[in-house]
Amino acid sequence: MPLIAISLSLYRYKEVRVMAQKQYSVRLFVSSDLGKDLGVVLDKAQSHYVATVMRQQKDDKVALFNGRDGEWIGVLQEVHKNHCLVHLVEQRRPQTPEPDIYMLFAPVKKAQTNMIVQKATELGAAKIMPVQTVRTHGERIRNDKLNLQALEAAEQCQRLNVPLVEEIQKLETTLLALEPDRILIFCNENLTGEHPLEVLNGLKGASKWAVLTGPEGGFTDEECAFIESRENTHTISLGPRLLRAETAAIASLTLLQATCGDW
Repeated sequence: MPLIAISLSLYRYKEVRVMAQKQYSVRLFVSSDLGKDLGVVLDKAQSHYVATVMRQQKDDKVALFNGRDGEWIGVLQEVHKNHCLVHLVEQRRPQTPEPDIYMLFAPVKKAQTNMIVQKATELGAAKIMPVQTVRTHGERIRNDKLNLQALEAAEQCQRLNVPLVEEIQKLETTLLALEPDRILIFCNENLTGEHPLEVLNGLKGASKWAVLTGPEGGFTDEECAFIESRENTHTISLGPRLLRAETAAIASLTLLQATCGDW
């Protein structure tokens, strides 16, 4: 294809994406049932966002999803800063399942913990599970705030559901509660372990996964021994450089999704 044709095609592609984004600039998670001609009342915070922040007006279109009924397009019938009414007109996407991946991580500082939750949501984790380790010394985490981070990330990244962020539990408690057939990918910060692609390519076809990354300072020898004693646990290395906790979480989920997930 001539260079000018490619350039025009790329321009047209970008133009279509921009138009789509402008048409549905507001995308919200709701708990209400969604379906043709149903009405949905947005809560006070969502109404403030729609009316005051995004400056939407009557007859503007918004996208709504609830984790059950797919994504729906609705028309704003009433717009007030404390109350908005949406009339649903068509389904934009049917509900599809996310990969069954749990993200287990040791919380670190607030900003980095928020990033892990946000990026795990964007990368398709079905459940996010903070774990307390011997060397976990992050700030006290607020589960409600982390779940809000996950919700906002899901709204922005076009997911059709919102992953649950569980309350923090001890590492041993969390691992013992995992189903025996769930494969655990243990990312060893000691730079030991098998090449990740060799491990993951040998596990294609599995459907239930968990990924575990550690705290600043890493796991203790006793914790490593306990983790690796669990059946269906595979230890991998994330390369020759020591990664920050948030980088390790992002890298491990990326590897899993690209090799065995829905990418």
